[in-house]
Amino acid sequence: MKKFTFSLEKILKLRSHAENDAKIELGRAVSALSRIENGLEAVAAAQKSAGEERFSEGNSLSRALDYENYLQRLDAEKERLLQEAAAAELAVERSREAWLDARAGLKALENLKNRKFAAYRKENGKAQ
Repeated sequence: MKKFTFSLEKILKLRSHAENDAKIELGRAVSALSRIENGLEAVAAAQKSAGEERFSEGNSLSRALDYENYLQRLDAEKERLLQEAAAAELAVERSREAWLDARAGLKALENLKNRKFAAYRKENGKAQ
C-alpha cells in the first residue's frame, strides 16, 4: 500500500506559519490596546482623586491652583490616550482581518488535504 502524500504540503506549512504569525500580530495589537485602556482608567482614577482633593478643607488657593493645573495635564493625557486608542483599534481591526484571511487560506488547504486523504482511503479500501 502506497503512503499518502499531499502534493501541497509545503504550501500548507507555509500558510500555517503565516496564520500563526498573523495570530501573534493580532495578540500584540490587542495587548497594545489593552495597555492604552488601562492608562485611560488610571487617568480617570487620578482625575477623580484630584477633583475630590482640590477643594478639601485646609487647601490654600495656590494648592487648589496646583490641582487645577494637574487636572488640565490629566485632560491632555486623556486626549492623547484617546487618540492612541483610536489608532490601536484600527490596528487591531487590520490585524484581525489579516488573521482571518490567513486562517481562510489555511482552512481551504486543510479541507483539500482532508478530501484528498478521504479519496486515498476510499481508493485503497477498494484495492484491498
